Amino acid sequence: MKYFSSLFLLLLLVVANWSCSRQSLPAVKSGYTTDGKYATGPPEGASTQLGKVAQSIYRLNVIAFYESYSFNRSTHMTLENFRKGNAAEYATSHTISNQSVLGTASVIYVDNEKAVLLTCAHVVNFQDTLITYFPDSSEIIRKVAIKLKQNNFVMGLNNPSVKLIAGDNKHDIALLKATIQPAEDIRVMPFPVGKSSELDWGDFVYVMGFPKGYKMVESGIVSNPDKNNKRFFLTNAIFNRGISGGPVFAVRNGSHHLEWVGIASSSPVSNIFYLEPNIDKTEAYSKSEPYRGELLINKKKMINYGVTFSVPMEEIIRFVTSIKPGLERQGFATQQFFYHRE
Repeated sequence: MKYFSSLFLLLLLVVANWSCSRQSLPAVKSGYTTDGKYATGPPEGASTQLGKVAQSIYRLNVIAFYESYSFNRSTHMTLENFRKGNAAEYATSHTISNQSVLGTASVIYVDNEKAVLLTCAHVVNFQDTLITYFPDSSEIIRKVAIKLKQNNFVMGLNNPSVKLIAGDNKHDIALLKATIQPAEDIRVMPFPVGKSSELDWGDFVYVMGFPKGYKMVESGIVSNPDKNNKRFFLTNAIFNRGISGGPVFAVRNGSHHLEWVGIASSSPVSNIFYLEPNIDKTEAYSKSEPYRGELLINKKKMINYGVTFSVPMEEIIRFVTSIKPGLERQGFATQQFFYHRE
């Protein structure tokens, strides 16, 4: 009997001690922190906010037309001779071709007659003249392509043709002007400008744009947020052709609201060299027969996926501020650029 009493007392002490230990544990906090820093995970209710982003971005199609002249090495065509205006006389071929690029443009200003869209400069910046020299010479021209015209189209607008009104090639920023109708439903990006300089390792971001021409949303994690580098910040969001200019968003802890921190700009590429037949694309040839003609070395750029450079919003605001007088002379109310909380 004494044995069972001792055992009962021991169990009672163990239970009491366990109960006290439980009561001493700190309460578990739920929800997001409210330290004002950017969040390291996606916010609640992101779908609704991303749906609003989708209404303020447009697919940008840019097409440049070139007149090209090709020459044999024996003609010894130099740039000086080409400028004399007798290129057609010596050219072995004279063709008209085009080059096209896809991108993303975001609405940052709207009035009754016009809108301004933000994108990357490289999307709309086609070179006026392209010159290719023979490999063994720095003077003898093999091919010259001269830009005849360039068309910039923002798909989804009633009048899709847009005009480049300002650009900063160094920082990859461009502003486009669209002529719109008063009743046209065009919406300024409905989220405030954030600060990429406050991003830190592991912060979560969204990127929305038109990779391969499809409207899509990507997510990524910030890496190497160098506070001294004002030209770009780095994320692991998947970059694809067409997403250049796509807005990048982060979320403040405790707010659950998106902040616009930049635009996707570029990704590193690797150059792949390959051989191809020296034939015109319209020339008939048989795939079943061996090709014995001249071979050309060509180059193709392959994207290194998972590394995306983005232009900070601070740099974009700096650029817009620097050209305010010129924009205002063109009739733009610059104080209405971007979204402002009321």
